[in-house]
Amino acid sequence: MAKRTETDLLRFYGGDIKVRTEKNGFQMLYSKERPNATEDDWFWGDKDAYRTLNALLFDGYANEKERIFEEHKCLNPMYIKRIEDTIDIYKGIFWAMCQKKGESLSILKRVDRENSLNAYKMGHTGSFVSCTKKDYDEEFSNKHNVILLEIAVSENTPYADYQQFVTIQEYSNYDELEVLFPPFVSLEIEERDLTIVDKHIKDMNGNSPVGKYLLKMGEFPDYRKTIAVPREKLLNEILSGKEGAAECLENMNSGNWNTNYQKYVEWKDALHNYLKLVYSDICYGEKTDGQ
Repeated sequence: MAKRTETDLLRFYGGDIKVRTEKNGFQMLYSKERPNATEDDWFWGDKDAYRTLNALLFDGYANEKERIFEEHKCLNPMYIKRIEDTIDIYKGIFWAMCQKKGESLSILKRVDRENSLNAYKMGHTGSFVSCTKKDYDEEFSNKHNVILLEIAVSENTPYADYQQFVTIQEYSNYDELEVLFPPFVSLEIEERDLTIVDKHIKDMNGNSPVGKYLLKMGEFPDYRKTIAVPREKLLNEILSGKEGAAECLENMNSGNWNTNYQKYVEWKDALHNYLKLVYSDICYGEKTDGQ
């Protein structure tokens, strides 16, 4: 197996779990669906890994409840148990975004959850945000209470245009014309009117979208100016609390919503602040002593 590149991590996030071989071919080595699945099967063989990777990036645990309770999905605790490997995925994808290959983009489209508005209205993305250069696709409306997004990109916005990173031969979802934005990037939001055509899009319950919004993506803030906690302390909190956080997610998967998940929320806060600092280093260059 060849070492995973940033392009491979983008493919993995997009649901293509085939592994690149030494001769630049692709092979299905891992699957969490196989009997006696190993840790690697659960980690690298989850074609829906993006669900858990994104849920861990939102504040609180409302997103977990939306996905598990309302949409009847299970999230994968292995991404918490192996949080160091998960952080490597987060870092690799963001590094690719900062290369920003390709030409400027026109207005992009996304079918999102109404629940995501909480982050957008606070002026930033709450997780990775996947969009398409095509029109709205009902394939992605199988969610609870959807909203429609139009997304405008500024010159300084980090993003990954999949067509500039992968070929049709190496990525099974190439025809989705996907563009991916990072978590924690600044934005402005404006409400738009739904058209008659927009109202034909239905969510998982057969309901029309509850709203439409324009997101104007901005630059990635330098969070080193506002986060005072040393990253070493944050990383220690992340590593020491990962088993407890994984147990919390397992309890949610089991339908236990009467538990106090404050420790889980605090663990996620440490993860977010750590990633914001690491992302700032990637985006602006690492600070040295005396800077």
